[in-house]
Amino acid sequence: MARGPRREIKQLVVEVTEACNHACMHCYNYWRPRRGDVPVLPVVDATVERGRRVLTRPDFVRLVKKIKRDARLHYIALSGGEPFLRTDLPKIVGDLSDQCEGLVTITNGTLITKERLRRMPERSNFEITLFSAHRETHDAIAGRKSFDRLMETFLLLHKHHCGLVIACVLSRLNAADIALTMELAVAVGAQAVMLNRVNLSRNVMPAARELVPSPEALRETLAAADRMAEKYGLGVVLSVPVPPCVVDPREFSHLHAGWCPRGGKDAYYTLGCTGLVRPCNHTSVVLGDLLQQKWFEIVESKQAREYWATVPEECRDCSHPLKDSCAGGCRAAAQECYGSTAMIDPFVNFARAAQA
Repeated sequence: MARGPRREIKQLVVEVTEACNHACMHCYNYWRPRRGDVPVLPVVDATVERGRRVLTRPDFVRLVKKIKRDARLHYIALSGGEPFLRTDLPKIVGDLSDQCEGLVTITNGTLITKERLRRMPERSNFEITLFSAHRETHDAIAGRKSFDRLMETFLLLHKHHCGLVIACVLSRLNAADIALTMELAVAVGAQAVMLNRVNLSRNVMPAARELVPSPEALRETLAAADRMAEKYGLGVVLSVPVPPCVVDPREFSHLHAGWCPRGGKDAYYTLGCTGLVRPCNHTSVVLGDLLQQKWFEIVESKQAREYWATVPEECRDCSHPLKDSCAGGCRAAAQECYGSTAMIDPFVNFARAAQA
């Protein structure tokens, strides 16, 4: 394959482990088949995930440098699983921070300690999940008693002058709590809030009716979030797009609606912990193996182009002004739940059913 023009990567997601100490009801990670199947032991080098060796600290540096030979890399998001289950995470953060303009660690926050923070670069940035300002609700969604430990973590981050973004996955279980949850986010020092409406996967589908809010409930939640964003001057992003046929995000002037980049300049390709590259962190589809292939061969392949190209038939005659931005919702969710990117985002179907 002839090499194309040098790409720009606004953000690369790097999954450093598939292990997690939480059992979130809405977890979209395709390798999590059962809510109770949660490995909690620290992850060490030479572990194996589904038949492949997990990348070591030097592996991650080597592969990121390999990507940079083909692309200008701006930001890296370290994810999992739970990244802090890796005993060498502080060193990985230090290594990869030197390879990009900015790095954020996406974590549930429960394994952050004073000692680990001291080993990380100064003023490290974190994206931490907070599901509710109510302890019982947060713990029920997380599948673990973690709320109190999380409050301790926020105090530690404040003392160490770390950057903090709060991420909240919106579902029927916590939608009514959003105003209080955002006020708590402000109180613990969050610089911004990400509101991610629940995104379904094949393993979450059995609980979809319990998780997906009705359009009316979602609209009320977003309206409350809009008021909080205005009240506190807080940056709030709807980072998992809300299909406008469910609720039109233009109704909320203080919320920034993000849209799937579909392989474009803002795409967040995902490097899994065994070296496999996927279109994004919501899908199990593998585009290539970075241990064996060059980056440009993977992201410029026919498979990569075709993954994002399909628009569901029922959406082709849509007349909504945001039609091109939405394009049928999340292609990854459609692929994971229905086996085809030609299907509409399952969130739309369950939201409509909740409305009925």
